[in-house]
Amino acid sequence: MNDFPRQQLSELIKVHGTILAKEAERCESLLHEKCGNDYKLEIFVLINAIKGGVTQALLNPPGHSSQEDWAANLTEHFYNNHLAFLGLEKDVAQWAVESWGLVLSQQAIPPKRLSAWIPIDYMRLLWWILVRPQQLEIYRQAFGEEDENRVGKWLVSSLIWGPLMMPIFASGLGLLWFVPDDWPSGIYLLFTFLLIGCWLLTGWLGNVGEGSVMGNVAFGVMFGMIFGVLYVVAIVIAFLVAVEVATNQAFGVGYVLAYIVAFYMAYVLAVGVAMAIRDTVTNTLISATPSTLVRIAFLLLVAADLFLFWFCFLGGEQFLVQKAMGMGN
Repeated sequence: MNDFPRQQLSELIKVHGTILAKEAERCESLLHEKCGNDYKLEIFVLINAIKGGVTQALLNPPGHSSQEDWAANLTEHFYNNHLAFLGLEKDVAQWAVESWGLVLSQQAIPPKRLSAWIPIDYMRLLWWILVRPQQLEIYRQAFGEEDENRVGKWLVSSLIWGPLMMPIFASGLGLLWFVPDDWPSGIYLLFTFLLIGCWLLTGWLGNVGEGSVMGNVAFGVMFGMIFGVLYVVAIVIAFLVAVEVATNQAFGVGYVLAYIVAFYMAYVLAVGVAMAIRDTVTNTLISATPSTLVRIAFLLLVAADLFLFWFCFLGGEQFLVQKAMGMGN
């Protein structure tokens, strides 16, 4: 038996995760792509090991017997029930069991458990769900399928309330231009605390149940992405409207009015579109095969949030205002 298919299998498991050990047809297709028309016997026995329950047993080894005896019994059972009637040698079954055991053992180091108290873990979970579903599968094998609910509900809460919180908090700190005089900064800080309360309440209550995290993440991602992108568009519209006037006072009034209208339009549209396509996105997440649309949405979400942070807290608005006033003059 040639070890080349074993090496290719190891590479595939690194890319797609141990979920391939449960999906015989997909694993067979990927192995044929890697190995071409050669090594048909090796691929045949590796795939039959999946169908014969060998990989499932290797992923859940017993703790009450020696590994050597258990592996020998597993090989014997696999050979007698799936290969012997084909006239194949027992060494073939032993090679298949050893190959899968070696490949899966390389993936045996469990990931660090996610914490609801560490915000960076929200992004880790989001990255797994949208870009690397195989990592999520490895995590589920280590901690159970429902464990991500603990962090998932806080992720969803952050996706929903975070984009709303940034401009309001920045207004309370006096970092954004043209805050109306009859709306002192304390009002914006009060709104910020109310939004924090909404974030805590949403994250605490969450929505526990089968598939609920995927559905909520789908809505949260699409809302956060759509609102973030439309918010950027709202800012551009506000400046295009305001730059038509030359005086500072008129610029401020025009900017504030255009900004408020565009902001709320962005919010309403984000909620509507996110609700409309939630089920479609949810299905791609549950199937562990995120579509190109979902991955693009992730990139747009990150880009929009980075822009909002720059605009609100790093002097982005002042920079744009100065450019706009220069154009107006």
